[in-house]
Amino acid sequence: MDENKKKVMIVEDDEHISRVYEIKLAKEGIVSSLARDGEEAVTKIIAEKPNLILLDLMIPKKDGFVVLEEIKKNPEVAGIPVVVLSNLGQQSDQDRALALGAKEYLVKVNTSIQEVVDKVKGYLA
Repeated sequence: MDENKKKVMIVEDDEHISRVYEIKLAKEGIVSSLARDGEEAVTKIIAEKPNLILLDLMIPKKDGFVVLEEIKKNPEVAGIPVVVLSNLGQQSDQDRALALGAKEYLVKVNTSIQEVVDKVKGYLA
């Protein structure tokens, strides 16, 4: 893989959703890696050190809050920006994710795929 390419980790258990993001990002020249559950996410984030993480909160094994907490405590990966992309729309969930270190919180149903891609490009610029 080209070392200069920006890489995004997509943490999402819905295969259809993660595939759509993967395809859209690839069209923009952005490489992505997928993790289907929280345990896989933490392992892959530490191993791959992506430039950005798109994190769903409702995922198996370890939920997104736990993933966020674990990576923000790990100095090797704590600086990687995390954008939460979830259907949990309550203010308390948003506040909790931001308090744990997420840079931004996007509610899936209120955010188009193109908006997500544009946000990703903004963070990677």
